[in-house]
Amino acid sequence: MIKETEVYLSTVWIKRLFWVGIALTLAIFCLNFILVGFGVYGDGIGYYTPLRSLIFDGDLRIANEYEYLSHSASNFGGGVRVDKEIPQYSKYTLGLGLVLSPFFALGHLATLLLNGLGKEVSLNGLTWPYELFYCLGSIGLGISGLVICYQAARLFFSTNASMLAVAGVWFASPLSFYLTLESSMSHAVSQFFISIFLYICVAKIWTNSKRDQVLLGLILGLSVLVRPQNILFFSVPVIMVFVPIVNRVINHQKTVNNISLKNIINLSTIFPLIIIGLVACLMQFPQVLIYQWQYGSFFNIPYLEEGAAGGHGGSFNWIEPQIFNVLFSGHRGLFFWHPILFLAIVGLILSARKLPILVTSFLIAFGLQVYLVSSWWCWWQGSSFGGRMFSSCSLIFVLGLASFWDNLNLKRSQIIGIIVTLGLIGWNGLLVLQYESGMIPSEDPVTMGQILSNQLFAIPYFINHVFNR
Repeated sequence: MIKETEVYLSTVWIKRLFWVGIALTLAIFCLNFILVGFGVYGDGIGYYTPLRSLIFDGDLRIANEYEYLSHSASNFGGGVRVDKEIPQYSKYTLGLGLVLSPFFALGHLATLLLNGLGKEVSLNGLTWPYELFYCLGSIGLGISGLVICYQAARLFFSTNASMLAVAGVWFASPLSFYLTLESSMSHAVSQFFISIFLYICVAKIWTNSKRDQVLLGLILGLSVLVRPQNILFFSVPVIMVFVPIVNRVINHQKTVNNISLKNIINLSTIFPLIIIGLVACLMQFPQVLIYQWQYGSFFNIPYLEEGAAGGHGGSFNWIEPQIFNVLFSGHRGLFFWHPILFLAIVGLILSARKLPILVTSFLIAFGLQVYLVSSWWCWWQGSSFGGRMFSSCSLIFVLGLASFWDNLNLKRSQIIGIIVTLGLIGWNGLLVLQYESGMIPSEDPVTMGQILSNQLFAIPYFINHVFNR
């Protein structure tokens, strides 16, 4: 509920706060880059190496890139990046590399410039300037996605609530980690594309514009090339089209008995969805052909086989999804690790009467993501800082949080919102220290008790870890 007595942030202050967030994000990234010696590691290597292989070797075989990274030291001091079996091909899609290829090219130009200035930096696509600009591109797109989230929230909620919501998702959700410390992974870029996709869905009358429908298909298609699970966000325009139709049927049947879905649904009503789906699907053919060439069949890709290979019976268990664990357990449970996102879902529900179609579509999209992750054999999301696979839902979370703060009908609700947000940002920061210092394992099970106990000692343990490495 917006209160007339509250003072709202001006456009100037909104811009200043965004610049503070950008400066803090870049400072954390640059400090980590210098201390660690590189920016691409973990799953990020699997996304990065196919791009380098395609540009420098003309193929997608990545064994030589992995060999180089596993045996060479960084110009900044070195470090071990590859501690697993070296693959011949990457199991990850090529989309992230293609999106970030312009930034990779900037890294090449920077390397040429450094060599022109007398610095000896190899022009091989694997030295630090390439990684630096590649990661900066990911960060830049991720932050742009947050700006879009703010613009979407402002369509429905106050300036203060929208800014507070963005700050919460920026620094108290899993996205924070993948905007700063592991920006070479796909989550920041995925969030960017899905934020644009959802913004168009809620801000434009796209059902009447073929241009917007094609645009939605292109954006969704790119997002799926970056992270295949993003195809589930297609549910948002589907729900936006079909909920009004169902409501119309219900209203008509109260007065006319022979009105049914068949009388209302026709090709013109679902044609916008056909365009979006067709464009998005057509964009996946190159990746399908790549998988066919690499593994002999699309159905042989590691994502569909690694569960059975690991003794889990299969990669997905659709009958017994681990929904409670994914949301509430200490082992990367989304709402336990990032409680601010629980407030976001509550806030979304609070707006159900005001924005029924939007809330319905967003809750279903989020629910489908939960079901997919919960059904995966690796429901804790592998080596993960919290619920990383939900970073693409950032716009949903921002709208939910903005709704929560606007509906907080308490005296001094703005101050309460600021205090709670800062407190949960602090909670998230301490979890980062736990995760980075090894107080909690990067992938193995961890309990709520362990996390709660460690929070008290995270800062001194992390400081000791940094100075005694």
